[in-house]
Amino acid sequence: MNMNLTGKVALVTGGSRGIGAAICRGLAAEGVRVGVNYAHSPDKAEGVVTGIARDFVVEAVALRGNLEKSEEVVALFDALEERFGPVDILVNNAAYCPGGPLASYSVEEWEKTFRINVTGTFVACQEHVRRLQASGRKGKIVNIVSQAAFLGSTSGHLPYDSSKGAVVSMTRAIAREVAKSGITVNAVAPGLVKTEMVAANLATKLDFYLSRIPLNRIAEPEDIANAVTFLASSAADYMTGTTLDLTGGMLMR
Repeated sequence: MNMNLTGKVALVTGGSRGIGAAICRGLAAEGVRVGVNYAHSPDKAEGVVTGIARDFVVEAVALRGNLEKSEEVVALFDALEERFGPVDILVNNAAYCPGGPLASYSVEEWEKTFRINVTGTFVACQEHVRRLQASGRKGKIVNIVSQAAFLGSTSGHLPYDSSKGAVVSMTRAIAREVAKSGITVNAVAPGLVKTEMVAANLATKLDFYLSRIPLNRIAEPEDIANAVTFLASSAADYMTGTTLDLTGGMLMR
């Protein structure tokens, strides 16, 4: 299948590791020039850039930007546009995920989670749409949400779960508004994925987690990247407002 992605420009927030790094590589494999956003991991972001140049002979650039700060989100688009030209694809992957029972969270921690996961995503979507509409171009937005937006977390991540539910609703609302401009907005809802964030839990409770997954395996980051690449491509031009279930059958929705 020809995805018609060669020469496109993508911004991937939180692209320095885990799912984000796999998404950057998945897009680059299809000829996309990638802005690898990071907040605190410059060495890892540069490692992703170096790997893309080595493995796919495609340009990529590491871009520092804290999604808690709206001006830094907007600056990401300026920096990437100056380097590669206008952004075609936005992937909102960066997230903050505190853990603990309900009683353990402070209001400050709740608000930080929403500033990064919800407000940061909103500002990025708003800026991307503004630039696309101003130039009369079509484009793509893919938001990374979570099965926890629908089921909650057995391990206790209330602010994160709630924030991802908000992004599911945001995805539908923006998709409906901008469809007439030829801009598609979709989301993917991963279940358990082999990343640093869940490594400790997988090491001690692997059998428990596998028992909840009909396909009986934990997702690789590349599983998520494949779906994101599809949604960013022309093959998904007739899809918008959709949240794809990438849970190995946990959701079946």
